[in-house]
Amino acid sequence: MTSTLSVRASRRGTRKFLEPSAIAEAIAIEQHIVLRGYQALTHYSSTFGLTEHLVREIDDATRRHQAIVAQLQRMHADALAAETISSAHQEALAALGLLEPSQGEAVGATPPRPVQVCHIIQSYPGRQGDPESRAIVSLAFLLVAVHALTDPTNCGTASPALNLVPPPLHRDRALLDKVLKHVVAAFDASSISELTGFIAEASGSFAGWSTETQRGLSVLRYNPHALRTACRSVGLGEIDVRIAV
Repeated sequence: MTSTLSVRASRRGTRKFLEPSAIAEAIAIEQHIVLRGYQALTHYSSTFGLTEHLVREIDDATRRHQAIVAQLQRMHADALAAETISSAHQEALAALGLLEPSQGEAVGATPPRPVQVCHIIQSYPGRQGDPESRAIVSLAFLLVAVHALTDPTNCGTASPALNLVPPPLHRDRALLDKVLKHVVAAFDASSISELTGFIAEASGSFAGWSTETQRGLSVLRYNPHALRTACRSVGLGEIDVRIAV
């Protein structure tokens, strides 16, 4: 009886840990949406009406997220190593019928939905030869990402056994607020309409991903209300921001 209770307690504790699949998702979003979004802002700073000071802030944010990716990659390696170490114990539990089926997906098997949707939109016919339009797509997905992701490296532990709630990307939200005010001033009505349409599509992909990731601990805390407020405050008006169901 004591042994069985210990196993159950152990399983309850394990659910608090950030699984390798969740860390891999965070890495994918950081690399393919956050970093590429900031790179697009830097490369097309004149298109977006950005000042040199803002570009320097964007460069700082890029370096910060490169460091986050490096830390996440170390956490991912540690988490995989921890799974390998415990595999013999898991096999013993499985033989006794005491191991619950894994709810995690294979690491890296499929990119997170926002990455897939962003790639599809940027690959539309006619957009391949329009890098500025692709940059607007990148900005839209970056904006939604900073209202959906948390920073699991900024919670007082670098352990794969993450059991603290990581904070939202407040610094990035503040930076994007300044960026978008310049963008709204620089864009004409057609470009603003294009941007808001992409924001709506990006929000739909993150809302869908939020529904998919209701399993264990995740880096995702999609906040459509904060996103809607941010869009309104910078002059983008009311956007059809999707809410996770």
